[in-house]
Amino acid sequence: MRNFFAQQYYRRSYSPISLTVAHATAHPPASHLSDVPWIGAAVPMCQSISLQMIAAQQGLEKPRNYFDFLMGFPYGAGEIPGGLGFFPATDPETGFIFAAPYLGTVRRYYVTDDASLYLRALRSFITQGYAVRLGLDMAALYEADGVMPHSDVFVGFDESGFFYYEAVCRPPAPCPPCHFPVGELSLYITDDKLLRAVAAMARSFAYPWRYSLTVFEKAQRVVDWKPLFKRNGDALIGGSWFKMRWGSKVFDALAERIDQQGTRFDAEPWRLGIEMSAYTRRENAAFLRQTFALETSLQQAAALFDQAAERYQAVQTILAAPITDHAQVKRAAADLHDAARLEREIGQIFLIHSGAALNNKRSPR
Repeated sequence: MRNFFAQQYYRRSYSPISLTVAHATAHPPASHLSDVPWIGAAVPMCQSISLQMIAAQQGLEKPRNYFDFLMGFPYGAGEIPGGLGFFPATDPETGFIFAAPYLGTVRRYYVTDDASLYLRALRSFITQGYAVRLGLDMAALYEADGVMPHSDVFVGFDESGFFYYEAVCRPPAPCPPCHFPVGELSLYITDDKLLRAVAAMARSFAYPWRYSLTVFEKAQRVVDWKPLFKRNGDALIGGSWFKMRWGSKVFDALAERIDQQGTRFDAEPWRLGIEMSAYTRRENAAFLRQTFALETSLQQAAALFDQAAERYQAVQTILAAPITDHAQVKRAAADLHDAARLEREIGQIFLIHSGAALNNKRSPR
């Protein structure tokens, strides 16, 4: 039943376009784009890093936290299906839709169950000059254990496989953190391995299709940031639907789980989410301070982000080892509830700000 509602969400929210033979136009035996930089970070922020690379191809070069805000990616939180924990971010697929106009593009999300058609279409889009973003399972990509939802940018191909830029250069990826200029040589994956990694991602999220790819077509650029504050504020406050929670509700639910399970609580699926919550909230605070230095309310939001990061850091310290006494349980649960409260306060500031007329001189361009 949960998969049914999830698939309804995907069909409604992702605006999928079915691939057809018209998308699989003629292409040469091999090709490699020469206008995309390779940006590979040490932190697992693959979605906004992928967008950062694609934006650079469009001539918009900004730090990663700029794209974090456009996507709303680390503003909010979402539970990962299958009991795999959570990530302090919103759904990247809808984030790409929302961010695309601010790059002067429109996002197109193509899907199919036909492996041959998929490979031909992917080569065709690259031939047309598109840096193509793929959602795939990093564990399947690098033959690691578990499931690792991931995003990479594909920039070339030959007759047997594809060249791509890894967005997160940390294990299990075979690359160090990097920021190479356009046209840099890239990593390589065979057709069969690529298909397995993309299909594994679809399977873990119960997508109603096996293969997907995302391209960004040129369009009119949007500069009004008020809708971004509205979306990111709503994401931070969050809610729930058919037992699926997002935003602050994720942290409240985790606090309740810890409180109920006590010393039996298995922290392993949740550790990365907590670690990344501390990191992203500090990043969010830094972005607000740097970008909106003259906006008092947003400086207040930055201070609240820092306070939330402190709570997550405290919980991370508690969960670093097995919970052995009731006091630890109460402390971790209290810190998470307090962090959820702080996220709701920040969300309210964003919602108020979304209705204010930003001074054009202060708004990022």
